[in-house]
Amino acid sequence: MERNCILTPSELLKYIEFLRKEMIRTGFSSSFRSLQTIELSQELDFYIFQYQIMIRKPQPTTIFTH
Repeated sequence: MERNCILTPSELLKYIEFLRKEMIRTGFSSSFRSLQTIELSQELDFYIFQYQIMIRKPQPTTIFTH
């Protein structure tokens, strides 16, 4: 996903779940130490952190990702 789009909390949670499943699938198919799995893990960490920031703030209900 492009990191300069605006997501609602609900959309962001759906994307986080997608990344989580993709990371697990990639880990089992190639390796949990593969570059692709590690990159997915880092992207997942980024979006989880963005979600945590988003839900702490009462407003706005959307967030810009970089």
